[in-house]
Amino acid sequence: MIATFTKVRPRLEAVAQARTGNRATAEDIMQDVWIRLENARPEQVIDNPVGYITRVANNLVSDHMRKERRRAGIDSEVADLLCDGDDAVTPERALIGRERLEAVRAALDELPEKTRRIFLMNRIEGIPHRRIAEMLGVSDEAVYYHIRRALERLAVLRDDLAG
Repeated sequence: MIATFTKVRPRLEAVAQARTGNRATAEDIMQDVWIRLENARPEQVIDNPVGYITRVANNLVSDHMRKERRRAGIDSEVADLLCDGDDAVTPERALIGRERLEAVRAALDELPEKTRRIFLMNRIEGIPHRRIAEMLGVSDEAVYYHIRRALERLAVLRDDLAG
């Protein structure tokens, strides 16, 4: 199976790069394909190895794209929360900004420690979901859940501040 993967990898990587728009991401996905193939059940007989490998690669690209859409949505929510579109700095706006920042700090302090830590690692330190998951020994989905939980709390705060 790995020998077949080695032969079709350049084509699959080119497709992954075209779909993701990023060479490094395509390489990461190919690494994930290889890991999946290495961990496949040895007793499993596959009639069409090229088709199977292609399906694994396409599924991983689709999973990546779905996660990127979720992350983009989260990023948009954070931007909406922190910015109101007007860039003019006035003393009044500076005071409002300080008050909002303090309200955000207080809201984050109310979160469970793990949720706050994951949110800050991702949003402030810029650590990717996958790396946080590896560092903390949790799944990507758990990282997403904690970030989502923090954003939901901040969205309530935003609505309170606006209303």
